[in-house]
Amino acid sequence: MNNKEYVRSIAIIDTCNFTKIAIESVYQKISRNILVLRFNSVQELIQYPQRSQIDLVFYDTLTTNSVIIDPELDIKKIRDSISGVKICIFSILHQFMSIKSADYEIDKRLSLEDFNFFTRVLCQDDGERCKRNYSVVFYDRINLSKEQVSLLRGYLLNLNTKNIADILQCNLRKVYFYREGTLRKGKLRENFYKDIGRLINP
Repeated sequence: MNNKEYVRSIAIIDTCNFTKIAIESVYQKISRNILVLRFNSVQELIQYPQRSQIDLVFYDTLTTNSVIIDPELDIKKIRDSISGVKICIFSILHQFMSIKSADYEIDKRLSLEDFNFFTRVLCQDDGERCKRNYSVVFYDRINLSKEQVSLLRGYLLNLNTKNIADILQCNLRKVYFYREGTLRKGKLRENFYKDIGRLINP
């Protein structure tokens, strides 16, 4: 590690062990002095006693067990729990919605070689990095809302409309409104129906 690199401890929030192993191996190549911590949920992270030492968090909100996703709320919880932490959304969720409060976003389909390059950039000192949020994504966003993405996850998990309404805590009319808006945006994308499967199997 050179003297421009500041990250000493990272956290990975993801239920996929392959993702955790890949990120950990990349950081071990950068420096064996970097501590890599693994968590399955945001709740696990914010309950970790030494969480204040974490500099950078990689998080895929799609690996949550809940049908509902709310990445902005998750990021707020992490920031409230760890002062000054940087957060990288490492996911394919960017294809479907914008997550404005994340510091960085990297598409999970990035090759390991490219991921290695970009993580070295993230390890640089704040003064060396671009002031804007760092983004490496493959597709233009569909710009769905969190409710629309949650609705798609519900249908993909074979829930019926009433079940989804109960989970979203809204009436059936609202669910139909979300569904129509989602389909209207999706029709503009050639592989929309193929791609949405990634919302439950990223």
